[in-house]
Amino acid sequence: MPEYRYEIITKDGKTERGKISAASQLEALQLLNSQGFVVTSIKPISKTRKRKRSLFPIQPKELSLFSRQLATMVSSGVRIRDALQVLSKQTMFSRRFRKILVEVVLLIESGEGFSDALEKTRVFDELFVNLVRAGETGGVLDEALQRVAEFYEGMVDLQNQVKSAMSYPLFMMAFAVGIVGVISFFILPNLMSAFGTGFEPGGVMGFLLWMNSLLTNHGVVVAIAVVMFFIGAKIFMMTKYGLIVKNFFGSIIPPVRKLRETTALERFTRTLAVLVASGVDLPTSLELAAEVSESTKIMNGISLAVDMIRAGEPIHVSLEKQKIFPSIVISMVSTGEETGKLDEVMFKVADFYHAQVTTSLKKLVSLVEPIMIMFIGGFIGFLAYTMYNTIFSMEQAMGG
Repeated sequence: MPEYRYEIITKDGKTERGKISAASQLEALQLLNSQGFVVTSIKPISKTRKRKRSLFPIQPKELSLFSRQLATMVSSGVRIRDALQVLSKQTMFSRRFRKILVEVVLLIESGEGFSDALEKTRVFDELFVNLVRAGETGGVLDEALQRVAEFYEGMVDLQNQVKSAMSYPLFMMAFAVGIVGVISFFILPNLMSAFGTGFEPGGVMGFLLWMNSLLTNHGVVVAIAVVMFFIGAKIFMMTKYGLIVKNFFGSIIPPVRKLRETTALERFTRTLAVLVASGVDLPTSLELAAEVSESTKIMNGISLAVDMIRAGEPIHVSLEKQKIFPSIVISMVSTGEETGKLDEVMFKVADFYHAQVTTSLKKLVSLVEPIMIMFIGGFIGFLAYTMYNTIFSMEQAMGG
């Protein structure tokens, strides 16, 4: 069913924006009028309107700092254009981000609204743009920016916890790769030259010698191929198929699967709370929150739930029928729906899941560390055995 973006004046005299599904533009207009709204604008949404993700989006850390600084300046009475101009000269931001802010200033000077200017740069994510648009429409841009800053600060904090937890396993992996490199480039060539060239080892030693030869003779080509592979993998992982692959591999190991599911719920509930509190319409809030969750199960379920909500089904009933959320989420949504405090309730649920994510992360790290030590120890032992076996074979071949 076609979708239309509308702008209305409510019974309280407030201006609101949102999306509605209807068979025609006239039917959409009649639906809004029947609810007592004064429609000031209604336009069809093109199917190609959805922006593609940028390969190099603005990082959450920079977004949180920008939002915090901008909120402070706007609440102090500084105009958006002037505030952006000041921030575009601050060295705390990267050179690329400062250039983007200059571009936003130029778009505003040409007559664009702040949220529209952000959208046209194509580097700010849809969540950030919608939060700013909601604050701009409701005349509470400073409050919306404060919520944006808190949201991205929480995201950065969680990312830092994950990075901190993974630092030791990554160090151990780098250590193992370093050992293989030392053996391949320094020990094996000297060993082979000492025994002569008449013996060709097989197995692991043969593979390491082949890697040595490949990197020595075609090192530049291999480096370019590795860089291209990582760029291609990054692009692929930003597609919906890449997300499916990521979710599949993340669901193989039970502790990792539980952590990913809890993280997805934390992201969904917190994003929904921030969007609803900022005045974004519910269907858009649900769709954006599902996208931020990075869970294909939640995305597919929310897509169906949104259609049911637009058809008049209660929110908690629509979500419950998808069977993708725990009972605690459904119960809290029902409570928030009845009391009219959905944002406050979702913030509490998000805090609950945030605590669970932190606990699960600590448990996972406590499991990973001994496993990595055993793996590295076993790997080094295997290499030592293989080298001894190779030397023994060489001595026998020379003796023969």
